[in-house]
Parts: sequence; C-alpha cells; structure tokens
Amino acid sequence: MNYRKEGGNINANNNCSLAEGFSLWEKIYAQFSFIAMGVLGTIGIIIEDWIWVFPYIFIYWYGVPGIIMRHLVCPRCPHLYEYGDCLQAPPIITKWLIKKRKTNPLSVFEKFLFYLIFIIIPTYPIYWLLLNKLLLIAFLISAVMWYSGQFLYFCKRCRVYDCPFNRVTLIYLSL
Repeated sequence: MNYRKEGGNINANNNCSLAEGFSLWEKIYAQFSFIAMGVLGTIGIIIEDWIWVFPYIFIYWYGVPGIIMRHLVCPRCPHLYEYGDCLQAPPIITKWLIKKRKTNPLSVFEKFLFYLIFIIIPTYPIYWLLLNKLLLIAFLISAVMWYSGQFLYFCKRCRVYDCPFNRVTLIYLSL
C-alpha cells in the first residue's frame, strides 16, 4: 500500500505501530535522553571553557526547536496534524512553533541543515567533556540512548517520509 497515494491518511497502513500516537513512555524516553544530552554537553563546555558554549547553545537550543521542529521535520509529520499527537511532550508546544504545514520534500539545503545539526549535537562537546570523565560517560549514555532510540525504534515506524532518518519509506512505498 502506497501511503502517499492514499492521500496521507495515517490509518492507510495498519502496519504502523505508532499510527495511534505515542505513549507517555515513548515521549519520556525520547525527551529525557535528548534533553540530557544537550544539558550535559552544555554543562561540560561551560565548566571547561564557557566561551565555547555559545555555538553549542545556538546549534542545540535554537537549531532543534527553531530549525528542525519549526521548518524541517515537524511541519511534515502527520501524527501532529491527524492525531494531534507528537513525540514532543506536550504537542501544543510543537503546534505553537509550527506556523504552516508542509507537504513538499526537504530540499538539498534543508537536508544539509538536518544532518549538520544532528552531527554537531553529539560531537561538538566531546572535546570539553574529555576532561570530566563522569560527564563524558553520562553524555555518551544519553547520546547513545537517543540515537539508538531513534534509529532502532522511532525511525523504523516514522510517518515523516521525507525525513532523512526515516527507515520505513522503502518498506511502505514498495508495498
């Protein structure tokens, strides 16, 4: 069944285990691991050389809500528009951030920004965290938790077909 040919109806394919929305546990897991990664990275940089925290703050604390959520992935997510649900807790924040729903695929520049943000977030603070082993271990655990949760769980069930992390597009579009 081709999801796009079904007019974007999220119920068009019963194989999607997230079609009914996200559980509280899924939201807590995704948010806790992602926020922990950002907070630990920020703290680690501030402790060692606070001046270098500004680029990280921009990428993490603006890049995710201001670029990823507002312009790239969330405006294309049918969970938000068809179920009023979102992996972000609470979904009303995401609805407030997004000004207009998008149905067009990500441009090359948008994909570049997407990858840039999600590569910098877990790599930028490591230099400063190397000096504090406890923070480094906690940061790496939270990063592994978030990225493995995305790639091994959420991205395999995602309905945002244009997201570069999506892992089900070929499965659903080829049926």
